[in-house]
Amino acid sequence: MNKNIIIFAILNLICCSNKPKEWYSTNFDERISKNDSIKLMNNLFDPEELYYDSISTNKKTSFIIYNNDYNKNICNAEIKNDTLKINIGYSTGFSSQGFNIIYFDKKHRIQPFHATDNISITVDENGREIKPKPTRHFFNNSKLILDKTEYKKGDSIYGFIDFSSLEIDDITKSTHKGRGYFRTKIQ
Repeated sequence: MNKNIIIFAILNLICCSNKPKEWYSTNFDERISKNDSIKLMNNLFDPEELYYDSISTNKKTSFIIYNNDYNKNICNAEIKNDTLKINIGYSTGFSSQGFNIIYFDKKHRIQPFHATDNISITVDENGREIKPKPTRHFFNNSKLILDKTEYKKGDSIYGFIDFSSLEIDDITKSTHKGRGYFRTKIQ
C-alpha cells in the first residue's frame, strides 16, 4: 500500500514538472486608454462578422494583428464571478479564429481557437472513429497590459497583448502570433 502511494507521488511529480507554464503575470497602465492606437479606433469601425465586405456601426474594438489577418479582429469581453474572458477574433458564420484571454487574480493565459463547418472524420480499418488528440500550445512569450486590476460588468476595458505560441496536433505544427491594442465594454 505504502509502496503504491510513493510510486504515485513520484509519478505525479514527474508529470506535473513537465507541464508548460500557463498563467502569466499581467502588467497595468492606467494611461493606456490615451494611447494613439486606441484613440484612432474612434474614427474606424469593426468589420461586420457575417458579411466580408460590410462595415459595422460599432466603433473599432481592436488593432490586433493575429496570424497576419489584416486586423479584422473584433473584441468583446464578459465577466463571470471573478474571471474575465476577453475574446478577440473573427467569424464568418462558417468558420472562426482568434484567441481568448482569461484574466484572474492579476494573471492571464491565452487560449487560441479556430473552428470550421468543414468537418472530416477519420476512421480505422474497422470503421471506428479515431478521435484526434487534443492540441498542445507552447508559449514563447505572453505579455498583457490592462488599464486596471479589477473589473465589473459594464466597465470599459483597454489593453495591449503581445504573444506567440506553437500549436502541435497529430498532424501539424502551427504558429500563433498576436500583437496590438484592444478595447471593449464588459458584458
